[in-house]
Amino acid sequence: YRLGAFRQVGARHGYPLSLIEAEEQIRPHLVVLGNAAHSLHPIAGQGFNLSLRDAQALGDRLLQEEAAPGDFAVLQRYLDGQRLDQQMTVGFSDRVTRLFSNAQPLLATGRNLGLLGLDLLPPAKRWFARQAMGLGARPV
Repeated sequence: YRLGAFRQVGARHGYPLSLIEAEEQIRPHLVVLGNAAHSLHPIAGQGFNLSLRDAQALGDRLLQEEAAPGDFAVLQRYLDGQRLDQQMTVGFSDRVTRLFSNAQPLLATGRNLGLLGLDLLPPAKRWFARQAMGLGARPV
């Protein structure tokens, strides 16, 4: 009600989100960064964060090297240094997306129990810590 009335001004479209990775990220005098290199599901901004880390790593590498900035060996060292970060981030975001988009009952039950466990973890940690210190139950 605060925004006023909504009205449709055009047709709706759906665009499926999928993982897309560039086959090549470097060539002499060329680096493909950000969503051009790896288009991830927008879960928790991981694609954006990875893009920032890639850009920083490239800048750091270029500052460290004596060779020309477009030298293929320099760019290969940048990519070699970023490969693990890219693989971990891409793998994490793709697996989490698949986990939460799967409606298979056993997987959904496990996922829900895991999320419940995350909700219960901080109070449980506090309880165990109090027990370990010999404080027992909290006074009322």
